[in-house]
Amino acid sequence: MSYQKSTFIILGLFIFLLCMGCGLKEGVVQKEAKSYLWFTGNTEDALVYIDDLDPIELGKNYYIDSETGEKIEKNKEIHYELTPGKHRIIVKKMGEELVNRIVLLGNGIIKEIEIP
Repeated sequence: MSYQKSTFIILGLFIFLLCMGCGLKEGVVQKEAKSYLWFTGNTEDALVYIDDLDPIELGKNYYIDSETGEKIEKNKEIHYELTPGKHRIIVKKMGEELVNRIVLLGNGIIKEIEIP
């Protein structure tokens, strides 16, 4: 093989590898780590304490239709977004502690907390 031909092949491989390396990094997006708590069951008037944060009021499971005055049930499944990791979850209703647990949440995980 001639010197000119081998130089051309080496130069071509170098350019190819250089272009491939640039293309691999292009368009790579890393999503922010998120996990979720999913509250189900009797969520009406429940207070949720997550770690040392202010309590979250889950609210009523119904609303009154303004036109008919009819009581309409809402979806009883409530989702909250958290950072992955270890969290203490306490659920209280009328001062009574119904749920007290520590959960370990991974990235993209949804953990169901059923309220009795």
